[in-house]
Parts: sequence; C-alpha cells; structure tokens
Amino acid sequence: MLCTFPCPTVVHERDNIAVLRTHLVEGHQCLDAWLSMSRLVTEPHQRRDCLERASVLAPADQDILESYLDAVLVVEPTNKAAQDRLNEIHTMRLLSEVKPTHFHTPPQQAKLLGDILVETGAITPAELREVLRAQNNGTPITTDRRMGQLLLRQGLITPSKLAHALIVQQQERSRLRIAPQVLGEFLVEQGHITPEQLELALAEQLRLDQKGHRLSLGQILVRLKVISAAVVERAVNEHQRVFWAKYGY
Repeated sequence: MLCTFPCPTVVHERDNIAVLRTHLVEGHQCLDAWLSMSRLVTEPHQRRDCLERASVLAPADQDILESYLDAVLVVEPTNKAAQDRLNEIHTMRLLSEVKPTHFHTPPQQAKLLGDILVETGAITPAELREVLRAQNNGTPITTDRRMGQLLLRQGLITPSKLAHALIVQQQERSRLRIAPQVLGEFLVEQGHITPEQLELALAEQLRLDQKGHRLSLGQILVRLKVISAAVVERAVNEHQRVFWAKYGY
C-alpha cells in the first residue's frame, strides 16, 4: 500500500528504526519512512538505497532527487551519470527563469499513476489536472497514494480501477528495476499468487480502507482464500530476510 505524506505511522516514530523497518516490511510504500530511514542508517550505501526508493515514490521532488544523487556520489565518486544529473539540477536552478534548450536525458522512470489512469480511460485528462491542483493542508500532491485517495474520495474512480492501475505501475517498476519491492510483488515473484490475485487483493484493501477498516495485504489474501496464513507468514519472514540483508541487518 502507498502511504500518505506525512505518514501517521511514521510521524511519531521517525527516530525508531525498528518501527520504520517493520512498516516497510509489511508492504507499505512509504515516502516518509524511506526519508526517515535515510537519516538513521549509518552506511553510505544504505542511505543511497533509502533515498533511491524515496525518489521513486516522489519523482517530481527535486530536493529528494538531489539528495539521492549526492548519496550516489559518496558511494560511487566516479559515477559520471550521477554527477551530470546533479550538475543539470544545479544549472536548472540557476536558470530557473530561462527555458533550457538541451540537457542530458534523465534516467528512465516508470509512468506516474495519473498517466496510467488516463491511458486506461479510468479518468479524463481534465480530471487528472483537477486532482493535481488539489492540496492537502497546504501541501501540493507529490505522491501517487494521495492522488489515489483524492480520486476515490471524489468518486472519480473505483477501488478496482485504482488497483488495476497500481498493478500496471508496479509491473513497470519491476521491469525497470527501480521500484522498492513490497510483499505483494515478492509473493508474485515467488509464484505464491498471480498478478490478477494481487490486483483483486489491492482492490479489496482499498474498499476496506474507504470504510475505515485497515487490514494488511496478507490478511486480505487469507480472507479471500487466495493463500494460507502459514504461507503468508513464511513469505513475510523470507521477504524480510532478503530485503534487510541488503542493509546489513
């Protein structure tokens, strides 16, 4: 599940790495948690990985991208692509009033959720522009999750259509190898469930969220009798082991 920003789970636990880790392992794609983790980890490569995942969740945030590129250069000081991209950002800031005629091609990125919804006919371009103008507590929308929530709240989209768009987005991120791997993706990769079953579970999770009933993806899958609780528990443990091995835990 994609979290709001700021995330209610993280807001009082920003310095508790155990809570942040559990929140992410449970399958939450949480910008707030990744940013907090990036401040807490001690190894340069861990900070780079955290900021990489944050930049995927907020691709329009230039400050996060700049922090990520800085972290890349700490680990890989000879990374010319990262240095060029960082120089580009600095130049664009200096020339903020001038439209540049040429810059290096930015790294390939997965499509944003709004673009996928328009392409699949779930919403119109006008509806996308309207929801992108919406603000929450004075903070512009910068995450797909907040946009999805607004679309649901305004009745412009159904949980099923949003779940389908999320699956399309996750599959593209997996193909490009730029997405943080969450439990649902891990279950699909391991052959425990199909993408169609994951889509069904996400739609049910979104419907329950609308009613104020928050269940984890694993609970939803068991409830739908797609997978057993024992398989979910083993998958969670294996996913956690593989996931956090990258961070030295």
